[in-house]
Amino acid sequence: MFESDFAKTEYIGKDNAVLHVWKKEAHFDDYRTPVNESLKMLREHPGSVFVVDARNGFEDVKEDVEWGFDYFLPELKKTGCRIWGFILPEVSDIEGEIDLWTAEVEKNFRVIRAESYEEIIRQSAIGFKDIHDFTEEQLKDLFLSVEWSSGHFPDKLVTAMKNYETVYSAWDKDKLVGMICSMDDGVMTAYVHYLLVNPAYQGLKIGRTLVEMTKQHYQDYLRIVLISYDKEIHFYEACGFKLDECASPMCITSLWT
Repeated sequence: MFESDFAKTEYIGKDNAVLHVWKKEAHFDDYRTPVNESLKMLREHPGSVFVVDARNGFEDVKEDVEWGFDYFLPELKKTGCRIWGFILPEVSDIEGEIDLWTAEVEKNFRVIRAESYEEIIRQSAIGFKDIHDFTEEQLKDLFLSVEWSSGHFPDKLVTAMKNYETVYSAWDKDKLVGMICSMDDGVMTAYVHYLLVNPAYQGLKIGRTLVEMTKQHYQDYLRIVLISYDKEIHFYEACGFKLDECASPMCITSLWT
């Protein structure tokens, strides 16, 4: 453990995480010394989660930002760390600094923002995959967990997943807990067909992460389309989608939900 007037950092073995708590805003050596101590712990515990509690301050000095981007982040990547968590309130006075760091960190790390250490650790346990092969039982359990009638046709779902152009899934160890599936024309338009998260895992930003992965994949497309249940419209609006007032969804279906 390391502690100064500006920060405290420690390795928490049960979570395989390094927790770095800023006590107040710090600059130059007051900033870099505790950050280097965290880096030392991350090297000693490869693959650990790096959690920064920035509720009491962060840094915004140009020289420190450049040092962080040019030295710290490349060295952090070498430790095998793949997840960076920010502990912050829903709305923070340092949104500008956090947005700046998040944009850079996301190039090489998965970023989790939450209001508590415990929430970050819980979210960090969820892994994401880009695969098309699933068992009937995995798909049946996931789809029926949200009471979608598609879950009664797991053999068809297995085939469907192989035929979708893009499938991202969320896992708690070997348990399939979330999924997003899309089809596209290869250049202009992508259609998101399924987005579902097991209710026991909702509230962990799994759905938002899956949507962001899909948006990133189709960032050069001219249009991404989806059909939302009315009660979920606010979620998709928060993800950047807008209602088309000139269009309405229509279908021919044998499904009942």
